[in-house]
Amino acid sequence: MRFWLKDFEHNISPATWEAADLLCQSGSVRNLREIEPHFWVASVNTADGNFETEVIITTHRIKAYACECFTPGRRLMCAHIAATLLKLRQFLEQRAEEKRAKAEAARSNEISRLTVQSVLEHASHEALEAFVRDYARRDRDFGLALKTWFAGSVTESGNPFLLVLDSVIPKSMPTKGYRDPDFRRIRKALDGLEAQLEKYDSDRDFRSVFLVSTAILNRILPLQAKSEGNRQEALAYFTRLALDKLTRNSASELSPELRENIWEFIFSLGENGLLTTELVRPALRFLSDKESYPTKREEIRDHFDRTLFPAQPFLLHLFLVSLSRHKLPGSVIRVLEDYTEVPERIRLALLELYYLEQWDTTIEAGQHFLKAGIFEGRYRQEMEDILLIIAEKSGKNDLRVQLLKDRFLQTGRTDVYYKLREAAGAGWDTIRQELTQLLADKDAGQQLAFLHAAEGQLVELAALIEKEHSVPFLQRYEQYFFEENPGFIVQQYIRLLSDYLEDHFGTPAAIYVRQQLTELWQKGKPELAISVSGRLVAAFPDRLYLAEELKELQPGRKRKFILP
Repeated sequence: MRFWLKDFEHNISPATWEAADLLCQSGSVRNLREIEPHFWVASVNTADGNFETEVIITTHRIKAYACECFTPGRRLMCAHIAATLLKLRQFLEQRAEEKRAKAEAARSNEISRLTVQSVLEHASHEALEAFVRDYARRDRDFGLALKTWFAGSVTESGNPFLLVLDSVIPKSMPTKGYRDPDFRRIRKALDGLEAQLEKYDSDRDFRSVFLVSTAILNRILPLQAKSEGNRQEALAYFTRLALDKLTRNSASELSPELRENIWEFIFSLGENGLLTTELVRPALRFLSDKESYPTKREEIRDHFDRTLFPAQPFLLHLFLVSLSRHKLPGSVIRVLEDYTEVPERIRLALLELYYLEQWDTTIEAGQHFLKAGIFEGRYRQEMEDILLIIAEKSGKNDLRVQLLKDRFLQTGRTDVYYKLREAAGAGWDTIRQELTQLLADKDAGQQLAFLHAAEGQLVELAALIEKEHSVPFLQRYEQYFFEENPGFIVQQYIRLLSDYLEDHFGTPAAIYVRQQLTELWQKGKPELAISVSGRLVAAFPDRLYLAEELKELQPGRKRKFILP
């Protein structure tokens, strides 16, 4: 897509334009220069670093641009490029102005100045009206600005701001989207409506706020859904603004009729599936507000009861949030139990309750369905993570301890163990004893060994190592005995490797024994490895390959085993 330099900001998002404007005003765009005809480069200095930008401009049309911040495949204009283009436009305008000033200076100095104010003071009302009519016919932008600014004074139409947008939105969207001139007119109309919206909001003119906001949402939401990239982001800004203006005022400030109209309008958008993903949550929060709309609970329930099963997500979530806000978590669970065959519906509903800060209901329903086992794999972990976050944020430490304990029993993860110990505080001894018993009952040797090791219970850990009778198991926990009881390590290696040699023979068996004892060398305990080697050689004197292999463990020319 190629934009004109004079109005490229109409094709980028307001957020990008605002950031670019700040960069330009703060002097962050430096060393702007034309290194080849039409090829300009600049350096944009930001808090995140300096970014080299490149733009190609021919006859004031943007042909191409690139920035050091671009990632592979990026196409949308960044704030650095936009700031460079703004600086370049200012430079070109200043250069053109200087040329005009020189040309005027060369002409006669007898030209008198005529101000707009002096013209308005002397022109008749009829002449001004005729001029405005004629100029609006010849200049579409002026005509659009005129209609947008004075649309509110047209009382014959139900919503004149709808007519403003209808006048700039083509009747049908081409496959490749609207042409640049068409989209620029849409943006200009929206910019004008935004100015009107801010003015009405400042004047507390709630009826006009309603008219402008509903016009934007009615006409721009369908257009936004069919747009892409910068255009979609630009349109999303105006739909967010319109919904915010509709829902931000206290219900007590509005007339009963207007309050009802706002609620019904937003509900109809959600029911008809017109709300974008980012607008659904604020809409649900507004529609379920029991303080502002205490009588709407029954109406929401009636809508839900009349809908076919399965209910569409928006209506289902609205009903659940309404029940939650009226302190009915049991009802939320009963409604969701109808969807146990579709766990994804339950998951999305609980996520919505969580993000709308209906935490008590999320906890009760989440624990219910976790216990029912409808979530598996990563979705189960996701739900447990949500409950942990709620427990931490809301100060429900007992719940946090229980969730962490259950997760440690399931996974044995060390990070979960340390979080559990920190959360348990003074009650840790009781929980540790409970964990020890539970792990022993289910014969979870690895988790139990970690618990003994982390708690410094070497006697219990040694007994467990003997019970497991496994070289890898011994090697995982042997470091806890290096200082306290090295003889235990030697004893276990001799026992385990002797048992192995009873059933295995030849070079492969000797190599295996050497590889296991190499672990002790690598952990800085060569004396233990040599001690075990000497005892094994003495215990199996007929194994010639064993003696040869184990000599490889000892560096140096003279290698002697430490015999018992």
